[in-house]
Amino acid sequence: MHDGIFFEQLGKPALVICTHPFEPTGRNIARSLGLADYPFALVEHPIGSRTLAELRGRAEAAFEQGVAILTGH
Repeated sequence: MHDGIFFEQLGKPALVICTHPFEPTGRNIARSLGLADYPFALVEHPIGSRTLAELRGRAEAAFEQGVAILTGH
């Protein structure tokens, strides 16, 4: 979250990807950095113990959200 917001503050588009259990933490960090409405992609948890097919699905979900976030749609 810190890195994504830092890049945004430098005028560089960034996408932060977070798993659902960490959404509250991500929102709290964004709020503490002054960007309470900072958008980020949310994917299912966990990541580390998933199969390639499951990871591909999570990546596709993150990609779709990321396109919307980065293009403002």
